[in-house]
Amino acid sequence: MNLVRALRTALISAAIAVPLGASAQTVLRHSNWFPEGQVMRVKVIEPWIAEVAKVTNGRVKIETLPKVVGSVAGQFDVARDGQADIVVFSNGYTPGRFDVLEIGELPFLGDKPEVFGPALHRFYTKYAAQYGEYKGVVPLSVFVVAPPQLFNSKRPLRSAADFKGLKIRSNSQGTTQALTLLGAVPVSKPATETYELMSAGVLDGTVMPPESILPFKLVEQSNYATIIPGALTNSILTLAINEDKWKALSQVDRDAIAKISGDVFARNIGLAYIAGNEATWEAMRKAGKSIETANPAMVAEMKQLLKPMETAWAEKAKKRGVAQPDKLLEALRAEVVAVQAGR
Repeated sequence: MNLVRALRTALISAAIAVPLGASAQTVLRHSNWFPEGQVMRVKVIEPWIAEVAKVTNGRVKIETLPKVVGSVAGQFDVARDGQADIVVFSNGYTPGRFDVLEIGELPFLGDKPEVFGPALHRFYTKYAAQYGEYKGVVPLSVFVVAPPQLFNSKRPLRSAADFKGLKIRSNSQGTTQALTLLGAVPVSKPATETYELMSAGVLDGTVMPPESILPFKLVEQSNYATIIPGALTNSILTLAINEDKWKALSQVDRDAIAKISGDVFARNIGLAYIAGNEATWEAMRKAGKSIETANPAMVAEMKQLLKPMETAWAEKAKKRGVAQPDKLLEALRAEVVAVQAGR
């Protein structure tokens, strides 16, 4: 009888202990569109996914799906509608949707992504979130990659006149405006279509972060590279999670994930691109391609030609409810200075 009582007691204790000691695991589905070997995927996104599991003690696991869900340009909708839980989307692939945050695409704001990325995330959190452009998702990090530079198959670019007539793939509304003002013919296409279009001669070139030229196999088509000091524009991307999925996580897990995301994630992206850029430059040098930095006279000419971009952005921002767009631009520049100074 004592043995039966002891066994019963042990079973009851085990039944109580298992629910108390165990914790349910949440599996988040990640829609990925970056090719194998792409620096952002290898150096930052995949380590971040592993870190999420670590900081939540295994309660949250992110599972990368075997292929992208939906279209590359539609990743915001994929997350908002719950087709996947975690995405990275390029703001510039959907012109007219993120008009306030398009401020980050204005020319000559900064060419160091490890500085400009964290500054942009802080700017979004403090000043731009109130305009509701990300409704339906929670932006875990707003960031930039290395500034897109100019690659083309036709000729070196040494003055604004050299842009005339070139059919250049554009990655964002800001880039499209800049190319138009410089006399080129912008063609809005995702990075994933660039190889086919340049190989077929449909495009003469592309505006793209140098790092991406290698994984997208564009060295052969890129006879000329032109580096713009200060950056012609910046490509804004966002690491986002479906809003309902985020709210379903415990506050402890949300806090843990937020701590390794935000401006920390943005800075890591910027640092990762430094080595990736150099790999592309080395590959182009070995292939005998031309790499030039825009001369001061050309930069001055470009700044003058691109002034209308700031005015155009301000008008769009006003329609979104921004009372003083100039103050918003001042705030972004102040964040860049603060990050650069280590504050």
